[in-house]
Amino acid sequence: MSDGILGFIGLGNMGQPMAKNICAKGYRMIVFDVAGTADRAPEGAEIAQSVGEVARRADVLALSLPTVAINRAVVDEIAAGLADSGGGAKVIVDTCTIGQEAAAGNAAILVDAGVTYLDAPVSGLPMRAESASLSTMVAGPSGAVAKARPLIEGYSANIFHVGETAGLGQRMKVVNNALYIASLVVISEGLAFGERGGLTLDDMLAVINTSSGQSFGTQNVFPQHIANGSFDGTGAEAHIIKKDLGLFVDGAAAEGSPGATIAEAYRAIAAFSDAEPTQDKARIYPFVRDEMTPKI
Repeated sequence: MSDGILGFIGLGNMGQPMAKNICAKGYRMIVFDVAGTADRAPEGAEIAQSVGEVARRADVLALSLPTVAINRAVVDEIAAGLADSGGGAKVIVDTCTIGQEAAAGNAAILVDAGVTYLDAPVSGLPMRAESASLSTMVAGPSGAVAKARPLIEGYSANIFHVGETAGLGQRMKVVNNALYIASLVVISEGLAFGERGGLTLDDMLAVINTSSGQSFGTQNVFPQHIANGSFDGTGAEAHIIKKDLGLFVDGAAAEGSPGATIAEAYRAIAAFSDAEPTQDKARIYPFVRDEMTPKI
């Protein structure tokens, strides 16, 4: 039985600050993370002992999970538990990046348990999760979006309802991610060329960020995580960006949509991830600069 509490499952690099910001708006919350809820729970949140407890008690709950396989396992667990308990008019806000097919599958699984599924991935990295300024691209029934809006507004500065059908949010996120992740390779190649000729990263970024070459990568990732020599702290590991860009490459190939340039960038990202899957994505720059030098 619901008691008016919002729920959150998955308190990692993105989920923890997102849940914290919802809590900070004064909402009652119940949270769960398999890696240790008590250590990760935002102050004031109730600590659940299982995925099922969150699903039973919350009318609206969010998912923030690291992989497609874990996402589906949690959705299956929620559906089974709610079907056994009689279900209810609940809304699940899935903030994960899992691809269009997986989102459509989740919606089909949950509908039998009386649950409305919102495909609602986010963009903005952990720094924007911390400042509650993420962008959310949500797909699903308008009524469910309205019901979930207080939860989504807890961590989002921008909410875009991109369609009524689950999967369209994922398609929008895949497009956004493809442009961003591929740009990390392009930026790295450009800056490596500049460095070889005697320019410094700081000088190049200063010029680029007031000129036509600017992007999210040059304005945020490179100044904050690369030019300062940290090569860390972005909140995303190499295997994550390989997975995300692979969703575009696979989808474009399956549909016969143009994608050759992004597929070429994917080859660099895949090699980067395969070299060390858990390295921070900020290490893409030294990888491209030092490991991908053309052999003459």
